[in-house]
Order: sequence, then C-alpha cells, then structure tokens
Amino acid sequence: MSGSRGERKLARPLGAAFLLLMATACGRAPGQPLDDDEKIVRAVLATLASDGKPVCADKGTSGRALTTFREFALAPRPSRDGLGWHAPGPFRVPQMPTQAEIDTAERQGREVRLPEPGDRRDDRLPAVRQSGLDGAALALSMPAVADRAISVDASWAPPHVIARWWPINRMKGDCTPVYMLSNPARTRGLAFVSVRADHWGTIYALEPQGGDWVTTAQWSAWLY
Repeated sequence: MSGSRGERKLARPLGAAFLLLMATACGRAPGQPLDDDEKIVRAVLATLASDGKPVCADKGTSGRALTTFREFALAPRPSRDGLGWHAPGPFRVPQMPTQAEIDTAERQGREVRLPEPGDRRDDRLPAVRQSGLDGAALALSMPAVADRAISVDASWAPPHVIARWWPINRMKGDCTPVYMLSNPARTRGLAFVSVRADHWGTIYALEPQGGDWVTTAQWSAWLY
C-alpha cells in the first residue's frame, strides 16, 4: 500500500510537469501577459484587419523587418523615388494572376504584368517625421543581435485574423492572400514589422502607447 501511495505522489508532480511542457510547446501559458514583441505583432495584425475583412496570416513570424528598406535606402536615388512614410491603414492587394496563369502565358509567348502599387506622394507624413523614421529604420536594419520570431496565439489574435501554421495555409488555399509578417525590429520607443502578401510588401512603424503598441506609420508598398 505504501508503494502505491508513493507512486501516486510521484505521478502528480510528473503530470504537472508534463502539462507545463505541453503548454510551453504549444504556446503561451494561460493568462500570461503579452510581451512587447507580441503586442507589436498583434497591433500590426489589427491594422491589417481594421477594415473588417478577413486576414489570413501565417502563425509564425520570420525574417528581418528592414532588409528591403535597407536595400532601397542604399540604392541610387531613382530606385527609391516615390517611397516614403504615410498614415497607417489596412494592406489590401489587388487580384494577382495565379502561377498556372503565368505558366500558360509563358508557353503562349504572352507577357504577364503584375499589378503595381500606386504612387502616394500626395499624402506623405511631414518631412521631419520622414527623416526621423528613415534614420531609425536604417539604424535598425542591421541589428547586432538576432531578432525574435513570434507565434500568433488564437487567444490574442485580433478579430478577423485567421492565423495558421504555414503548411496549412499553403495546402488548403481557402484563405488568400496569405499575409507573412517579419520578426519585429525594435528599440524601447520604436518598432518596425514588414508585411508581405502575394507579390506586394510594406512596412509598419509602431510606438508604445498606454502600455501597448500602436501602428503610427506605413511605408510605401513595393512589388517583389
């Protein structure tokens, strides 16, 4: 009998440790507050879906936020002419040709052109604000330490956001386009996240506000 009681006593802490391990492997522990990086990703997703339409996103972030910005910033002036920072908003891309349509056009010798972003020179943020964001983004574009990947949890995903493991998004194809968010790049007072959908990309700038993070600027969309 004493041996059975000892086994039961041992099983309880082992069971608790197993549940904790599973919670860690599958996501955050229930009730755990979001950290800054998670708040930043949540804010970007909320902006993407702020028009009330569904946003299908990969569950995990990946890649650096400012690689494309750095390429444009260091390129000759004609390459970056027309690019700038604007008030943030949803990021919706036009209907793109499918890969099958592109392949068919190539076989038939026809040219397929992707829809390109429009020029938003008329609604740029003030020059001083532009300069500040450009300088901060360039400084953060080559960080000394690796940025951190974030997993979007259903418990804190904003309304209208469908975040799923990337193979499911690719195999099912029932929610398009698929939005891919970069890992956040940040300092204590400013953060950047790039977003790609179909062949388009953009960057959001965020700032802390009232214990949370909010999107405060959006870079011009580019075609990749």
